[in-house]
Amino acid sequence: MRVSELILYRLARLFSRSQLAHSDEMKQTLTSRDSYAAYRLGRLREILAAAARTGVTIADRTVIDLGCSDGAISQGYLEAGAQEVIGVDIDAAAIETARQSYDSPGLSFHHSSPTRLPLQDEVADVMIAYDVFEHVSRPAELLEECFRVLRPGGKLLLGTWGWYHPFAPHLWSAMPVPWAHVVFSERTLLRACRRVYHSDWYQPNMHDLDEHGQRLPDKYVEESISTEYLNKFLIRDFERVFEASSFDWSLYPQPFGSKLAGWTRIFLKTPFLREFVTGYFWAVLTRPESPPDQMQSRRQRANRRPALESAHS
Repeated sequence: MRVSELILYRLARLFSRSQLAHSDEMKQTLTSRDSYAAYRLGRLREILAAAARTGVTIADRTVIDLGCSDGAISQGYLEAGAQEVIGVDIDAAAIETARQSYDSPGLSFHHSSPTRLPLQDEVADVMIAYDVFEHVSRPAELLEECFRVLRPGGKLLLGTWGWYHPFAPHLWSAMPVPWAHVVFSERTLLRACRRVYHSDWYQPNMHDLDEHGQRLPDKYVEESISTEYLNKFLIRDFERVFEASSFDWSLYPQPFGSKLAGWTRIFLKTPFLREFVTGYFWAVLTRPESPPDQMQSRRQRANRRPALESAHS
């Protein structure tokens, strides 16, 4: 084992005893798929609060839940007052689960491709994408689809995080070391995760089990993290995509939730540093009321403008 792998492995064991990456509550949540589904539904309050803060109205609107997974949050939008909710996801099995689990009037689910939504033009007033866009390999193309299916004046509420977030690689359980992917190579990172996974002190969770509940014999066998799974976009990369799109947009960076990290909020508007200290960010992208010919000129102008470092509309 290389020295760097050994260092990272030992750091992972040290941090596994803390609640920095995963609280005890989250560890309990990941013990079963039912508890995880309940947790996901619990995120509804967070999403609705973000919508209220950013001026996105759900009540009496047609809402698209982009990346709806098993449909629990989609049902929640309906209960929150949406007139109609359309769930969309690239996971065919999740869509089938959603259809079997939720059969409310005004609620439907559709299987999509990564860049094409199976919906007609201008069918929705609001679109919500929660914890989705960090997984989108071609976000510019998907944003064009979002633009197409939203009505003029419609809004996309997008919640995600940048690649320099301390736990951006989604490896919390095996690698609870903040910013490990920034300090170490992905090869070292995944090899250390593999060693952690096979350690006697590692506690498996639901993501380590197959459909029969048996522990997977091995994980983290790749040498790099696929951009088909995580696009590795920094906040500034998302901003460039937003700016080049036909949308008007505003960005709302959020600080870390920990009280100990509260001091980092002063850097949320500081270029480069904000990449490391933004706990999450919401963006609101609005389809303007302008006619199509004006929209084309807007895009041409946007493609010539540099990316902005703060909220823009």
